[in-house]
Amino acid sequence: MTGTSTPPAVPPPRRHYADPSASKSQPRTDVQIWATHVGPAVFGFGVGVTWLVWTGGALPVYTPLLTAFGVWAVTQVAVRVSAAIAGRYLGLTGETIPARREYSAAQALVAQGRYEDAASAWEIAAAESGADPEPYLALARLFRDQLGRPDDAAAWFRRARRDATLPPGHDLLVSQELIELYRTKLGQPQRAIPELARICERFRGTPNAVAAERELAALRNELARERGIDG
Repeated sequence: MTGTSTPPAVPPPRRHYADPSASKSQPRTDVQIWATHVGPAVFGFGVGVTWLVWTGGALPVYTPLLTAFGVWAVTQVAVRVSAAIAGRYLGLTGETIPARREYSAAQALVAQGRYEDAASAWEIAAAESGADPEPYLALARLFRDQLGRPDDAAAWFRRARRDATLPPGHDLLVSQELIELYRTKLGQPQRAIPELARICERFRGTPNAVAAERELAALRNELARERGIDG
């Protein structure tokens, strides 16, 4: 780890090991087979027999087989269409269950008060995690709260926004944490102006945007007064 204000240009080499978040497809259970194959066919056969008896034998004797096949075919189409819709709009495949990544090693180091070692562990995790924002944000907060390195904290908050995929609401949170860093820990309120303007633009019409507009106006007035005094 270095004390510079930006993360290293070349991240630590990616380690190759089994990803616990990847799960293998599971074979269908007997209940699933019954629900999608046997059950519909049996139901259709029963309907066909009922029709045959009700009409007094006026229908062909193979009517139960036809209805069994018809109900089974309709069920298969319905199951596949439902799975396709779920996969497209809900991000579900029915075959894998995504698992949240674990960062127990870095978290344990933080709990033990070994903050420098934890920072190294979080940095490696960020390099290996792809678009997961958790190690980026954890490292930024570690620099801010435990290690007293606000410049590094700001750099990792910005990198989380740039390199990771932030879930809904976290983009606003990162901007707010950067504003707080610039105004308090770093004592550079002018650096908060772009972040406040960003909130006003991206969240226009929301209470957060209204609050940011008020804070932006107050900050600009404050800086203008300071420049007037200095002049």
